[in-house]
Amino acid sequence: MLHLIWSKDNSSMSEDGKELKGVRSRLLECYRSLYFDPLPDMEPKQQVNRIAKNMVECVYEGVASLDT
Repeated sequence: MLHLIWSKDNSSMSEDGKELKGVRSRLLECYRSLYFDPLPDMEPKQQVNRIAKNMVECVYEGVASLDT
């Protein structure tokens, strides 16, 4: 499903000429906040471990979805 979002970005312009955020931009914001933003109650070493684990899982899941 992710590849369908990535293949076509449907951002648009508002009436005042500013670019509105499309699905792709919103998706990247969500991924960043879920997987990469630090959590306030964790030690720095735990933060690094959590983010590294999340990166590996994202890549693994992305590669696994290409096989289907």
